[in-house]
Amino acid sequence: MSKLLRAGFRRYFKSLLFWLALVASVVLGIISGFRVKEDAVFDDVFTVVGFILYAILLSLMIGREFGDRVIKNKIISGHTKGSIFVSEYILSVAVCLLLCSVSALIFALFNLDLFGRMLPELLVKSIVGYFLLIVSMITATVSVCMLTSNRAVMAIAVLVLILATFMISYELDDRLERPEYYMQLEVVDGIHTLVQGTEKNPNYIDRPLRDVYNFFKRIIPHGQAIDYLRMVYPWLEPINIILSLTEEETGLLNILPLYSIGTICASFALGYIGFRKKGIK
Repeated sequence: MSKLLRAGFRRYFKSLLFWLALVASVVLGIISGFRVKEDAVFDDVFTVVGFILYAILLSLMIGREFGDRVIKNKIISGHTKGSIFVSEYILSVAVCLLLCSVSALIFALFNLDLFGRMLPELLVKSIVGYFLLIVSMITATVSVCMLTSNRAVMAIAVLVLILATFMISYELDDRLERPEYYMQLEVVDGIHTLVQGTEKNPNYIDRPLRDVYNFFKRIIPHGQAIDYLRMVYPWLEPINIILSLTEEETGLLNILPLYSIGTICASFALGYIGFRKKGIK
């Protein structure tokens, strides 16, 4: 295993693809950090761009291992399929978290005041949760790559995976955010005010189906990203004064990492078992 890891890190650090990805990570950190600093807005497109960046890097690097028959040669030289999968997984997570950390550090340098005014609980748990959801996306990406031998198919498959999870998470979030009751306009002292009405919204997702929607949204990494951004968003504006988290926010911060861990374990198990049964040509 140690030989596989040493050779793998040399492979990445000597690759032009890695250094291009590092430059892209720096640019991503600068753009996102500047956007929040100047406009108090964090667009989740930055998260998707990061996912795509990691997916492209991993699919091309792992695809080269299959294309150049390096995987087969490793098996012939005595390495088990299990150790090969685990080593590629560790390499992928380590390299992508390095790229992510570079972007996050640059983002933080632009927004030191933001971190200073956020509640420590929200700050720490959001950072830990965000890194975990990134690991869960990387795990799914690695599993797809290791189960696909063709480099072109690999790249297409992981990009489709990312875009599909992006669209599905937003579709689920849109349905979950529908109000339970229609809003109605009332006039109080000559002022028009929107208040919650008494007429039930037929498009509202009620329990137990609501719990099912929430479960599937939260096992999707981007679905979790939506929840984290929704909690952090009010803190981006310096004029907002927030003294505490709501009970719902506290509960989400505690439970979202568990969804990431579950997704990581499930994706890893599927990839590991599938690769061990895969025929290597």
